[in-house]
Amino acid sequence: MDTLSAFASKVSYSIRPRVHEVDFGEYRGCVDIIGREGAHTFSFARFCDMVRSGRERAELDALRLARHLQATECKDGKSWILPGQVSARCEPALVEDVPSSLLRPAKPGKPGRHLRVAA
Repeated sequence: MDTLSAFASKVSYSIRPRVHEVDFGEYRGCVDIIGREGAHTFSFARFCDMVRSGRERAELDALRLARHLQATECKDGKSWILPGQVSARCEPALVEDVPSSLLRPAKPGKPGRHLRVAA
């Protein structure tokens, strides 16, 4: 790589907030970051500090962590937050610049159970 292309190349980041189910009814937010610079690709993940009892709270934690990482660790290039696992029920301020087609639609009614009791 010559000197000119080294200075012209920028890093682009895809930031994906996710939610992992730690135990039955316990959720933890996570952010996966994939960076691309020219032909090179690298990735890393950061987890939220707290385990939450509700999925919505874990989604909020993951979105807040994604915003924080976008402002601190991904500031040397272009970055996009792609909330594929995040529902549309979260705070509007956190997803105001995200197209609605990228958000998972909120399910009406009470959430379904993971395990069904066999009769």
